[in-house]
Amino acid sequence: MCGNLNDSNSPIRNEMIYSQDLMCVRHCNQTIFSYDILTQCPLCGKSVGENLDSTPITLPCPFVRACQYPCSIVLRPSVGDFLSSFQNQTNLHIGLTSSNGTIVEFDVNGLTKIPPKSNKLLTDDWDQCLVIASVPESWHDRWDEVLEKISCDPSWSREMYQENTHNCYAFVLSFLSGLEYGEFYHFCHDKLSFSKQIIAAKTQSAAKYITIHRKLQTRHYFIEEQ
Repeated sequence: MCGNLNDSNSPIRNEMIYSQDLMCVRHCNQTIFSYDILTQCPLCGKSVGENLDSTPITLPCPFVRACQYPCSIVLRPSVGDFLSSFQNQTNLHIGLTSSNGTIVEFDVNGLTKIPPKSNKLLTDDWDQCLVIASVPESWHDRWDEVLEKISCDPSWSREMYQENTHNCYAFVLSFLSGLEYGEFYHFCHDKLSFSKQIIAAKTQSAAKYITIHRKLQTRHYFIEEQ
């Protein structure tokens, strides 16, 4: 259930806005989401401070700029972005960041490094991504060492790319195998295990945010179906 499209107080939101957290309140036995701070319940008209079913919470925006998250595994749609064009069947592209925020990825163009201060056209693709996991600062030197070593491996040249087998996932899993860090190492030996154990939880929470975000593009509030 959504706010009235004809309501003059219902903003038309810019699709490019993606850094906002969502407000979530429970009132009238319903869960209500909005980008705005709700002062009145849209169902009963009473102040949301009255008869709250639970304490209001925020649903943080899960999307970030990859270059701002050092030594991380990052994920984005292969084409388009999460908020405006992502669908369940959309292919995902996975990459890595170094300790200084350089993005390292492998695709049809071979291995590419994108320094954090690169031309914005190069970094735009990674300006709305999910951070799947990171390592603590004590592992940054080891992370950079393994990343530099694998970056020099001719296995990741343009000519070696294979869409279904020797691709971005193969690159990241090979890196994690060499890193030998905790849970990453346990699940990096095949794509399915890695996807289920490391990626799935992040993408599921992001999917909920995307659904609500799209409902709120032309509406003041969204009521989640119970």
